[in-house]
Amino acid sequence: MVDIKQIQYFVACAQTGSFSKAAESLYTTQPSVSKVIKAMESALGVRLFERYAKGISLTPEGEKVYRYARPILENLQKLQAPEMGETCETLLVSSNPSSWFADTFVEFYQKYAEERLHYQVYSAGIREIIQRVQERMDDIGFLYVMKNQWPAFQYFLTRNYLEFEILLETDVMLHPGARHPYWEDPGQDMSLAGLRLIQRFPDEFSPDNYWDIQDESGGSAAEAETVVTTNSDYIMERLLKSSDLVNISGNYLIGKGDAGAKDAETGERAFRLGKGIHISGVAEGQILFGYVKRRGEALPKWAGIFAEFVKNKLEGRRGE
Repeated sequence: MVDIKQIQYFVACAQTGSFSKAAESLYTTQPSVSKVIKAMESALGVRLFERYAKGISLTPEGEKVYRYARPILENLQKLQAPEMGETCETLLVSSNPSSWFADTFVEFYQKYAEERLHYQVYSAGIREIIQRVQERMDDIGFLYVMKNQWPAFQYFLTRNYLEFEILLETDVMLHPGARHPYWEDPGQDMSLAGLRLIQRFPDEFSPDNYWDIQDESGGSAAEAETVVTTNSDYIMERLLKSSDLVNISGNYLIGKGDAGAKDAETGERAFRLGKGIHISGVAEGQILFGYVKRRGEALPKWAGIFAEFVKNKLEGRRGE
């Protein structure tokens, strides 16, 4: 059995990279820390750290344990906090990286700023979102999946005692960088072959797995070159603003604005991540967007309010 003390010592060691530094932060001795870690390794039957002359590092097994141990310790600290006796509601939400979702959350926060409400917002891939909701680290998880993966995705959810509420069917789009020819002339003939792409890390169910997409002329996304892979929307936007890279993703993922829209004052085509460009010959409605929740359970109060807020925002977006 692993106890709380072992988890505390383990997390401290992982974060400091040293038994001696962890001992200082825990107000104990280095031999004591070493003894506790050895006991934890014995209990789990794995080696958690590689030991070096000038420090330690997590083993692959240790990395897995850390992903579980850190939230346990964080939740314990919240449980012991003085303000636990006060009434304070929470909204725990995760989502795939999305500029549109970030804008929507900001609007939600501003609308309910007077409420006594604490937020936790986490950005992740599909598998991690599912794990977080299943393990009650989040109340609700927003994500998008390819429609052709729907049967496999449903089976995956069923195995994890979750269910998915579809809010929107949207299209696979091209989002060209400001220096790409499609930016200045989105109406020209286009081909997926030969594109230089910036994409998010692929997930088996997400539109980042775009390999089987073909345009009207037979050009395939598999012929494109993925130059940059990132999980950062900030890097995505900065590179699209300053390069000829192209992103393939869903229409809803990007904030308001038309690609290459002219600035009202200067008349120049200002860069603004917009609705993107339809890919000729690619069927519409290939991406499903919605939220995942624990099967058979009603959403917690604020998760339900937020889900309705997102739904209303999407309804408004359809009318744009």
